[in-house]
This record gives sequence, C-alpha cells and structure tokens, in this order.
Amino acid sequence: MAVDSSGRLSTRELEILLLAAHGMSDADMSHQLSISPRTVASHMRSVREKLCAKNRTHLIATALRAGILALRTDRLDRLDETFRLTGQSKVRAQPVGIAW
Repeated sequence: MAVDSSGRLSTRELEILLLAAHGMSDADMSHQLSISPRTVASHMRSVREKLCAKNRTHLIATALRAGILALRTDRLDRLDETFRLTGQSKVRAQPVGIAW
C-alpha cells in the first residue's frame, strides 16, 4: 500500500474510519466493502498511524477532535448513522494531547 506523504486520509481510509466509528468489525467492513479482512486491517493500521492513535477507540476520539468526524444531529433516530465525515481529510503530524 502506498503511503500518502501529504498526511491526508485516502477516500478508502475515510470510508473505513466512518464504518469503524459506527462499530463495525474488520470482518463486517470486509463483507460490506467486498475487500479482504487483511486489506481492512491494513487500512485501519494506516489510519491509526496517520492520526497517531493507540487503538480503535482512541482513533475515533482523535478523528472527532481533529474535525474529520462529526456527530450527526439530524439522524438521532438512527444509531448506525451517529457519525458523519466532515470533508476534512488532512491530519496533524503530531498526536493530539489530552487536556486535564
């Protein structure tokens, strides 16, 4: 897989991020996107590295903080549509810290 040196998430990485935010497992994403589970895992690893996230939960929190994901307020009746992409795909080179 080619590394994007611009620090942007690819269209597929954004798609994987959104599905992960909605709680889908790698196997579920693999089935829905018709790609192998190893390809999903590779995309997840790439997104985690680009966002300097330690795990899947930290990834979603970091994507929300970075403005890549946002909470939907127009579909409160649909839990499977809790998040939406903002259109932002540029990621910071540095990890986002925790403010205490």
